[in-house]
Amino acid sequence: MLRHQIKIDGKEFAFRDIFMDFFVSQVNFARKITGNEEDAKDIVQEIFLKIWNSNTDFSNEIAFKSYLYISTRNACIDHLRKKRSVSTEIDLAVNIEEEVNEAMKEEAFRLLDKAIETLPPQTKKIIRLTLSGSSINEIADNLKITVNTVKTLKMRAYRTLRDKFGDMFILLVLPFIQ
Repeated sequence: MLRHQIKIDGKEFAFRDIFMDFFVSQVNFARKITGNEEDAKDIVQEIFLKIWNSNTDFSNEIAFKSYLYISTRNACIDHLRKKRSVSTEIDLAVNIEEEVNEAMKEEAFRLLDKAIETLPPQTKKIIRLTLSGSSINEIADNLKITVNTVKTLKMRAYRTLRDKFGDMFILLVLPFIQ
C-alpha cells in the first residue's frame, strides 16, 4: 500500500512536503560524494521512493534526517563501487567519510541553531556566547548580569534543549560545553 504521509514523532506529514524540504539538501550531499548532479538526483529519488513505499515511522526529526543521510551515503557508496575499480576503494572511503562528517556537522549546527532560536532573548544570548567560547564571567560582564543568573539561565536552556532533542542534544553541544 502506498502511503502519502510520513510519521515523525507521532505526527503525520505530507510526503510532498517532506520531499520538498529535503530533496535539494540530499542531492547536494549526494553530489559531493558522487561528483555528478544527475547521478545524485537519481540516487535521492530512489531513496524517497523507498520511503514512499515503506511503512516506517520515525521517532523524531533527527531519526528521519539520520535515515536520509545514511541512506544517501550508502546508496552513493554502492553507486561508486559499481563505477570504480577496487584500487580506488580506499581513497573513496576516506573521501566519503570526510563528506559525511562535514554534512552531518552542518546539519547538527542547523538543528542546534533552530532550537536556540526558540529560547527567550537573554537566554539565547547566553547560549550563543557560550558556544562562541565565552566564559561564564565574560558572559555576565558582557550582559551586565550576575554569574548566578548566567548559570541559572544556562541550566534552564540546556534542560529545555535536552527535553526537545533528547539524548541527541548532548551529541550536538558536547564539543562546546565548558
